[in-house]
Amino acid sequence: MIQMPNLSPSALFGMIRVTLLVLFGRRPAIGSFDASPRGLWQAIASSVIFTVIVTIYPALETSPELFISAIILQFIGIMLLVLVFDVLLRVIDRPAKFLPFAVPFLWIENLQQLLGGIIQSIVVISGDQSVMVLILLIAIWTCYWLWRIGRDIVGKGGWVAACFIALSFVIDVALLYMLQARLS
Repeated sequence: MIQMPNLSPSALFGMIRVTLLVLFGRRPAIGSFDASPRGLWQAIASSVIFTVIVTIYPALETSPELFISAIILQFIGIMLLVLVFDVLLRVIDRPAKFLPFAVPFLWIENLQQLLGGIIQSIVVISGDQSVMVLILLIAIWTCYWLWRIGRDIVGKGGWVAACFIALSFVIDVALLYMLQARLS
């Protein structure tokens, strides 16, 4: 019997807390996340939920079409990323590392997305563009941890870890381009 992932607000806040503890070096990445299929689906579903949270206010300002497109593209992007990770880990002979690597990677990306979205909403509300520098700092901080997760869990070195981050970036940029092209 397949168990549904826990998507209650308390579970999501708990995973945000765990992710922050990992990013602050207070907990190890290994063993802090549910590295099971259920945990993977929780991370995937949470990504979509966070997309809803961070795009609902900007979408109200522009159009509902942006809102729906962002949610669909986020789901497509996260599924594509997971499939690419699975294939690459099989190619480099590390298939057993898929869940222990993918789940924390996705949670760090989820936190990056949530914090970035909150900052963007603050910019939209306040009109103060200088706050956007915080997104750069969050990106640097989370990318470092994504790299560490890749290096430490996959165990194939820093270049392979950097490739996982680059793939994630390429998928995100391609989907953002698709979203922009759809809106114009």
